[in-house]
Amino acid sequence: MRTEPLLAEADALLAGGRAQHAERLLTPFVVREPENVGAWHRMTRARLDLGDTAGALLSARAAWNLDPYGAESLLWLSAARSRAGDHAEALAAAAAACREDPGNPRLHNRLARAQLAAGLPGEAAETLRCVADLAGYDADLQVTYGQALFAIGRPLSAREAVGRALTIDSGHAGARATLKAFAKAMRTAVDAASLARAADEFGESLRIHPGRPAVRRGGAGRDALAHVARVSLVWFLVALAAVGVVQAAGLLTVPFSLYLTLICAAGAAGCVSAVARPPSAGVA
Repeated sequence: MRTEPLLAEADALLAGGRAQHAERLLTPFVVREPENVGAWHRMTRARLDLGDTAGALLSARAAWNLDPYGAESLLWLSAARSRAGDHAEALAAAAAACREDPGNPRLHNRLARAQLAAGLPGEAAETLRCVADLAGYDADLQVTYGQALFAIGRPLSAREAVGRALTIDSGHAGARATLKAFAKAMRTAVDAASLARAADEFGESLRIHPGRPAVRRGGAGRDALAHVARVSLVWFLVALAAVGVVQAAGLLTVPFSLYLTLICAAGAAGCVSAVARPPSAGVA
């Protein structure tokens, strides 16, 4: 199987919000080619989109072990660590990524998001203060900068930053959601003291407390069961296809009971995979 088309398809699925399909596509691929760093990056993103913190950490570590100095591997390791509430590790990985590729705004955005998750909005705002002007084309970074500014009590500047994001991408979901969050927080702000409280509460809403990730799934055991079921389903379907080819070629007479067994086994694996997987959750 050629790698580039498969990874391109995974990118398209992820961009379209179909993380579940991307994970299903990538699972047999990383089993066959566990040394493919790019596939592990995409698997990490898919699992983060699905709220699978434990799975995302496994994928991010796999990529980092293969590519310990790669900026992209460090970025996804930081994202997975932030989701797990491991803030020291998340900040260290993001900072290392910025050192590896200091001109990449995505990496500075990841560092700022790690700082917001750790409850450090002042540091996040300072991280993006210069970068935001240079990366006027990056809507995600502008949203992060706006969130950091609001969390340190600068709502007007925060709205300006998020407004720039909407100028870049008028349909940016994160920007629109952030403006709604600003409006909700400002309902109680009538003076300096209440504005400070609103800013603190907004900053707190961005935090991920250690040991309590923002989005969790049904636990490591359930994740492992779902993974085993998905892999089993793939192999049962491969076996069923192989049996059909042998039968069609006249090489062997395959008893109907074997077909029935493989079909039932594939159906059971599919059911277990569907039941073990909870509904999708958005990335924090």
